[in-house]
Amino acid sequence: MEKKVEHPRVFISYSWSSKEYEEKVMDLAVKLQGDGIEVIIDKWIMQPGNDTINFMEKCVKDPEVNFVLMLLDKKYTEKADSRSGGVGIETQIISNEVYNNVEQSKFIPIVFDRDDEGKIYVPIYLKSKFHYDLTQDNSDEEYVKLVKQIYGRQIYYKPELGNKPSWVDESLNSPSALKLKILQNKNNKSSFNSLEEEIKKSSLGEDETEIIEKAEKNRVIIEKYNNSIEYRNALIEIFFNKYTEDNFIDETCDFYENIKNWNKQNSGIKQEIWDAFIHETFIYLIAVLLKMKQYRTINIFITKSYFQQGYEDNITSSNKYFYSHNYDIIQESKCELDDKKYYSGMAQIWIENIYEPKITKQEFTQADVLIYNLNILLLNKEDWYWFPITYVYNGNFGFNSSLKDFSIRLKSKYEVNKMKELFGVNTIEELKKLFDAMKPFIENRQERYRYITAFEYADLITDYVKVNEIGMLN
Repeated sequence: MEKKVEHPRVFISYSWSSKEYEEKVMDLAVKLQGDGIEVIIDKWIMQPGNDTINFMEKCVKDPEVNFVLMLLDKKYTEKADSRSGGVGIETQIISNEVYNNVEQSKFIPIVFDRDDEGKIYVPIYLKSKFHYDLTQDNSDEEYVKLVKQIYGRQIYYKPELGNKPSWVDESLNSPSALKLKILQNKNNKSSFNSLEEEIKKSSLGEDETEIIEKAEKNRVIIEKYNNSIEYRNALIEIFFNKYTEDNFIDETCDFYENIKNWNKQNSGIKQEIWDAFIHETFIYLIAVLLKMKQYRTINIFITKSYFQQGYEDNITSSNKYFYSHNYDIIQESKCELDDKKYYSGMAQIWIENIYEPKITKQEFTQADVLIYNLNILLLNKEDWYWFPITYVYNGNFGFNSSLKDFSIRLKSKYEVNKMKELFGVNTIEELKKLFDAMKPFIENRQERYRYITAFEYADLITDYVKVNEIGMLN
């Protein structure tokens, strides 16, 4: 039974450790606040002269505080077990609640750090309690579950017993069965081809002109576009399943080439749907590869030449190949249907339908903005660079921006050595020289990309790390 909380409040209990750790704590607080959860934390509330013990006791016992999030690291665990410091005081209060009410769910332990051997830090009195772990590769999924609990939503639902699927008695060539084959068989060598066949058989976007009434036409157009999302999701799963295979790049490029050439014969909303599909899934492709740290593969997809009928010599660059300006019908329908003036109706649709938790909104918008940055660094400017249409959803432009975490890593020599294949360089000096391409954008803000009606510009890596700071730390 769900106990929904529409305006939740949480108190964050943590131990003051290193400056780096405290920044990590504050990043979580900012992220929760941005997701509509009111966060109570000492750094935002306490002033010199305030009574810290009274503050902690009030927050822990306050019935209007829905949850207490305990961020567990080595220092927190040591203080909790020894009952020392502010954490020790909180532990005395919390442990009574935990021991006296075994069914309580107000106090949520969160693993926030591990030792050198990967073992977690958990106080003795919390050893038997369920916890969230934000230190592993699946931390995004864990965060989603945490937020769902805070809002009082069930994380897992037991569905009602359904009926036998219609595709059970159908041949393997039926769309539903083919989709299952694509999604469930990781070793299926023809998964790209299967998806291509499914797309070409679809009737998405056809006969939309028969609808007379405009409001109904807008609804139907967006519905038709939304029906294409299952094909997008299938392709993302293929990316996750096949990115390590030797022929991944060739198969991916062949797939896009076939879809693009096929789509040239389409028109109207149908052509827009599949142009947008190519644009959006390329961003997801980069997001998946970035998540899996496949830096060399990203560099290849950005820098290689692409072949398409209709171009001079049939050759073009990645930005012109994957990017689409051709979705006016869909954008207009989205804005009119919602009665809002979006910077981009297409970007709004993408953000509303993020493939979470596999790829988060932050990861998707980071990939879009990173492609823009890599265009500047790695490609010769033709007419234009990649315009990241989702950049307005990419954090708060310098504050909690998804590109910030990526960029500041370049200050570390160790991180640069891991990521140098992304930029196609061998040394730090080569990387610094590469960043000379951004000088016009740094020196003249008018060169930077933004929506005409927007104040904010799309982020650059150099917003967070100066060229002379690259590789300056170990």
